[in-house]
Amino acid sequence: MKVAAVTMVYKDHWYLEKWVQYYGQLFGAENLYIIGHGDDPVHCELAKGCNHIRVPRNQLPEDFDEQRWRMLSDICAVLIKSYDWVFCGDVDEIILPTRTEETLLEVLKRQTPESVIGAVGFEIMPRADSQWLLQFSPRYSKPSVLGRPIKFSLGAHGAFGDWKHDPDFALIHFPLANRDSFRQRAQALESDLEELKKTPSDERTYRQNALISWGHVQRRKAEGAAPEALESDIVPLKDAAQQAAPLLAKTMKVMNGIEYRVAPRKLRHVQICAQIDDRLTELFS
Repeated sequence: MKVAAVTMVYKDHWYLEKWVQYYGQLFGAENLYIIGHGDDPVHCELAKGCNHIRVPRNQLPEDFDEQRWRMLSDICAVLIKSYDWVFCGDVDEIILPTRTEETLLEVLKRQTPESVIGAVGFEIMPRADSQWLLQFSPRYSKPSVLGRPIKFSLGAHGAFGDWKHDPDFALIHFPLANRDSFRQRAQALESDLEELKKTPSDERTYRQNALISWGHVQRRKAEGAAPEALESDIVPLKDAAQQAAPLLAKTMKVMNGIEYRVAPRKLRHVQICAQIDDRLTELFS
């Protein structure tokens, strides 16, 4: 079985190091595809042995996300001609088998060929005691494991084609596993966001406002911690994923007859928390 992993990165050096470490051990560095946004010499060092493509970086356009995921959709479509499965996601995301006794390759062997699989999303949340927990995230329950070509929608939170969640896969969104790197990310984007703010508020497009709002959220998250209320009922990851998967299936919707995605607002009050196990502790230490 041949498996590849694809991501795109701007700076985010610590995240890329962990992404390469995780997927490189599983699939081999020669099967990792890294799109470097901008000519960053640190990317070149971290991507040694991988397939590294450098894309020039200009000022952040308001339709950047659309451009990015259109490009990543096309790259994945090409790779699927040579691989059985292609994993695609942001550099601060990894796909983890929810059962600690299984590997990703073992879980993949059970999957229907040429299918598109959604992983159940969890965000790493810092706790007050300097430890972490995993909080269920409908927003990050994304189509991430591709057995056939598909076109991602914005942020890869949905796709133009049918896909389903499998509780054997968890998408771990880990920006807060390293607060210093998270703050550096916010600082690296400040110039782009400040440029957007130069447009008078009554003249900004929806996309410009969305990017500015996203920047504010990132700054708040950098200083946040998991509420104590979340810590009352923490279960193993496989149990948390099995609880969440039926809820995700009920809220899947088709927009305009073509885009399949979760409706995260319908699940915003659902609180499911999972334990951090040794696999993540070792990776992020």
